[in-house]
Amino acid sequence: MNLASNSQPESRKLVSFLAILAFVAAFAMAWWMIDIGQLLFAWCLVLLIFAAFIFICGNFVTGRWLGALIDERNVMSLSRFPIILWTLLVLSAYFVAVLHNMALGLSEPMKIEIQEGLWWLMGISTTSLVGSPLILGGKTAKTADASEVSNTFELLKQQGDEDSTLGTHGLIVVNTDISKARWSDMFTGEEVGNAAHLDAARLQMFFFTLITALAYAALLGHLFLGDASQGFPSLPALSTSMVALIGISHAGYLASKASPHSQPGSGLPDQQAAPAGTDEHPAVG
Repeated sequence: MNLASNSQPESRKLVSFLAILAFVAAFAMAWWMIDIGQLLFAWCLVLLIFAAFIFICGNFVTGRWLGALIDERNVMSLSRFPIILWTLLVLSAYFVAVLHNMALGLSEPMKIEIQEGLWWLMGISTTSLVGSPLILGGKTAKTADASEVSNTFELLKQQGDEDSTLGTHGLIVVNTDISKARWSDMFTGEEVGNAAHLDAARLQMFFFTLITALAYAALLGHLFLGDASQGFPSLPALSTSMVALIGISHAGYLASKASPHSQPGSGLPDQQAAPAGTDEHPAVG
């Protein structure tokens, strides 16, 4: 038994060591690509490195490769998706731009202007991430209607969930098993009144975020394919319409989250098999 218990930490150390070696080798290759002028390939490689780091961190902490997207309710959180996506895109592009400016010998290689639209976009994504638990916090203090809980759990079981892994924290539906987190969580409601149904505001936010991110990735690709002999003084700007699309979708998402979707129950708040830590940390979704 001692050998078995000791083998897991040793294997983690080995995986960590191999991951560090892989990251160092990948960064060295990215620097070589920048040096020979293959900036687009260098950016794609750095983007993959940063994404791999997030996947590895998620796996080490939660046991799931997509653990960075899983919140305290043990569900995939839509509010985490934009902040991770935009962080990967902007940070990887900025990193490659700085390395290229260094390779050219510019006196201030880090002096790269980030346009106002990007700051607005990051601020909007952060607001949704921070605002979600504030909105849901009030709903965890309310009591769920027993018949509505029963009906919703029955629908969720038809969708592949199990009674043993479902629970509630006030009006909020939770998973007691992190392995039950799935992509569809990002598109369904979180209350006992709508957890088994698609949420149109969530679908809108997901598609607006994805389309805008793909459009900006195309702008970055065009930047790194163009003439970079003078270095990069700035990253591409986001149009006002793109920022407006993101702002509207996030506003709709938060407004839908704040709206009541469940029938009020009676008595003290129900906390059936809620995951550890939910009493202290409001759910995020």
